[in-house]
Amino acid sequence: MEAQRRRAWYPSIAVVLAVTDVLLILLGTRVGFPKLLVWVPAVAGPALAFAAFRGAGALTGGALRTFWRRLSLGMGTVVVAALSQAIDVSTTRYSGMPPIGARTLLLYVIGTVLAISAMLRLPGGGRSWRQLTTAVLDVAVVAVTAGIAASQYVGWFIDRFGVSASAWWLNIAMMAIAVAGVVVVVKIMSARRSPVPRSALWWLAPVGLCGPLSTVLMSVLSPWPHLNGSAAVLPFVGMFGVLAAYAQRRAMTAGAGGAHPSRSLNPSAHRRGTAVPLVATGLTSVLLATVFVRTGHLTVVQVGGTALLLLLVVARQAVALADNATLLTTVAHQAMHDDLTGLFGRRYFTAAVAGARGPHTVVLIDLKEFRTLNDGLGPDAGDELLVAYASRLGGLAGDGTVVARLGGDEFGLLLAGTQSDVADRVVAANAEPLHAAGHEVLVDVSVGIAEGDAGDLYRRAELALREAMTGTGGSVIRYDASLERELTQRATIAADLRRGLTAGEFHMLYQPIVELPHGRLVGVEALVRWTRADGRVVSPADFIPIAEDTGLIVDLGAWIIDTVCAQAAAWQREHGPEALRSVAVNVSARQLLDPGLPDLVAGALAGHGVPAKLLTVEITETAVFGGGRALATVHALSELGVSLALDDFGTGHSSLGLLRTCPVDAIKVDKSFVDGLGGTPQQEAIVTALTGIAETMGLRTVAEGVETAEQAQRLFELGYRYAQGFLFARPLPPSAIDAMLQQNHHIAA
Repeated sequence: MEAQRRRAWYPSIAVVLAVTDVLLILLGTRVGFPKLLVWVPAVAGPALAFAAFRGAGALTGGALRTFWRRLSLGMGTVVVAALSQAIDVSTTRYSGMPPIGARTLLLYVIGTVLAISAMLRLPGGGRSWRQLTTAVLDVAVVAVTAGIAASQYVGWFIDRFGVSASAWWLNIAMMAIAVAGVVVVVKIMSARRSPVPRSALWWLAPVGLCGPLSTVLMSVLSPWPHLNGSAAVLPFVGMFGVLAAYAQRRAMTAGAGGAHPSRSLNPSAHRRGTAVPLVATGLTSVLLATVFVRTGHLTVVQVGGTALLLLLVVARQAVALADNATLLTTVAHQAMHDDLTGLFGRRYFTAAVAGARGPHTVVLIDLKEFRTLNDGLGPDAGDELLVAYASRLGGLAGDGTVVARLGGDEFGLLLAGTQSDVADRVVAANAEPLHAAGHEVLVDVSVGIAEGDAGDLYRRAELALREAMTGTGGSVIRYDASLERELTQRATIAADLRRGLTAGEFHMLYQPIVELPHGRLVGVEALVRWTRADGRVVSPADFIPIAEDTGLIVDLGAWIIDTVCAQAAAWQREHGPEALRSVAVNVSARQLLDPGLPDLVAGALAGHGVPAKLLTVEITETAVFGGGRALATVHALSELGVSLALDDFGTGHSSLGLLRTCPVDAIKVDKSFVDGLGGTPQQEAIVTALTGIAETMGLRTVAEGVETAEQAQRLFELGYRYAQGFLFARPLPPSAIDAMLQQNHHIAA
């Protein structure tokens, strides 16, 4: 950690060294100072880059670590070369251009070759033959452009320094450094995939210009012996190197070791490559125009190189256009097809439905419980299941049918004509299991069908599928006008529900829970009611499911919990803390998926001063049968100290194991079982069994829907001690419960 904190300062230090170098050069043209002064930032800059490269290697692994270590070896050699040149300058008498020995030149060349080797051995990712050809042509374009520029540079070099052995060695060293820059640029442009971040490669690119630039600066600064062209550029070599390593460090911190493969497949990555011929031809044009204006003619190398460059650019662009056409075809295919199954995608399917002429049939299919299967068997098995089902659909559909995966576990069929029997074939095929990751899986489906020649067949099929998925009308639903009316009604209720909640149109009624056999009030169940502003009463059976679907049940439930707690607190203040043993409130499956529900309940209890044990939260078996977040919420509620009751017990998944995994305190036996009392032993079997199970497990039992005295008597004989139903009272307003509590008080007195 300490080393990482130190490296965070490297970019700032490198910039300061570069700025210091510029200031020294500017000052050196005015006043004299020791020759070695300019070499302090010249050596410190590359040394800092060497340390930064080593640090980047330590942060990475694999090909990245190898790359940065090879690069650090090259930069370390440059540091040694800079020290060698500083020794040359300090031990040799000279006037004019500073000396540079053979040892120093050799070190510069070795460092450059090592850097080039690191770049060339950096993996660039797989390519198609067109992409490989484009990369080769890019290299050729840059090489020809560099050759044209090099011919002019060599001419200038000979005019300035002559053709001595030392001059030629210097020229070779500078050309090698320039080649390093060319290699970096070509690597950036041609690599389809690179583990090194593109930004890091771009920071390395200017390093190749420093060699030729140092030669130019040697000539410019020759009147001042204490200044040096190499010393002028080396701090910038260090700065660009440090910034490249910093780009790598930032990429690692962000969780991306380099160019992500998925990004490299983006078409824009290929379009950026067009900068190679544009930049090359632009620079060549500027260079040749400058030479022609100054000399009035062009050399054979320059003219021939320009002609070759134009041919390469034309060839490169031709290959790139062919590659782009292939890429566009691939993108168009991917846009219209599903990657996993190979079927058509939603976009193609909706377009095909919209463009259909004449009678057609649209069938939408949803795999039931797919999420549970996917979670239980794993995502790989889930994918295999989808592929297997797609293959089954393709076999069922026949020729001329559009088969599509619309997303997730939803599929679609578009058939010519009216073919209602296709749904029967789809359902019948599910009798055969599908094979997925070594498992044999039976799938069940919900199917929505719409037939006709109207343009909104897809929407109609969606309505039918939505109805089928609710499970109230069967697993196969065919669209008819009643679905449209129901949708309109549901939309109206949903809009009014939100408005009514804001306007205070909801109120609570409380149905008594009594103790058998005498019928004394011991608790209440809170029931929400809605009376619209126009006086019309909306049944809970109509608005509760809509509140569930729209998510408004969360807001409505929060209001109910707060209102019930406030009323419970009022009853306690009025009639004493022991007046009621339980005030029950129903919580829906959607509310149990809200992780904030326990905090909401805790806040309502604390806000109104209600003891947790007084509140009973009623849940259904179906809501918690699958476990997961809902069951975790139930455990959190139990930890608050509130009581938990399983409502409508026996009508849901009915797993007795649920009584062990779910921390319930009571079970409420559904009315459908109470109605069987007084009949045959078989009709009374469940009611009889449940009281025995509850007694053994220490649970309270409450019988719901008691309507006759005979039922109440029989329940008492079977061991039931609590009941509710119309025999005792219908749901009542708080004032009526007040009166019953007052009556209890008088009886007790």
